[in-house]
Amino acid sequence: MTPVSPDPGLCARCVSGRRIDSARGSTFWRCAEHDRDPSWPKYPRLPVLRCTRFVAGEVPAGPGQE
Repeated sequence: MTPVSPDPGLCARCVSGRRIDSARGSTFWRCAEHDRDPSWPKYPRLPVLRCTRFVAGEVPAGPGQE
């Protein structure tokens, strides 16, 4: 598996975690929980090591592993 940069921690395995790759080559992790609760951080500080709203989901395939 190719390392993900930056290391998102729990976000990479959470159903609410969304990897965003910008046109300029930056990678961000967005939390979909923010859509349901605007007080929840949209872009959490990484790596996320503990999260009260973490729900395990499928680990996404890395580039070229689809």
